[in-house]
Amino acid sequence: MTGKNGNAQIQAFYRDVNERIATISRGFDATARLEILCECGEASCTERVRIENDDSEAVRGRPTHFAVLDGHQDGAVEDVVERRDGYLVVANYGAAATVARRTDPRSASR
Repeated sequence: MTGKNGNAQIQAFYRDVNERIATISRGFDATARLEILCECGEASCTERVRIENDDSEAVRGRPTHFAVLDGHQDGAVEDVVERRDGYLVVANYGAAATVARRTDPRSASR
């Protein structure tokens, strides 16, 4: 994986893209399962996570949380906080958590 801050910047980028995917998808069918990009810190990752709308909202409700595929977590910057059907929810800590909070698209301070 990449360095601590690089990992967090990549995760923030994927989170922004996924926010747009969710917004567009909700315009079509609010009950549909979303297919978002894996929010791991690997810049070359193009794999998809299938996630329920409500679960996506729960992950987005915490600026340090990200949805990643199992095996894509990086123990150097994040802890697994939930195991879900087909993906993990990870929480950044340390410098990566600071970047995650600063880049949160739902934060009023952004």
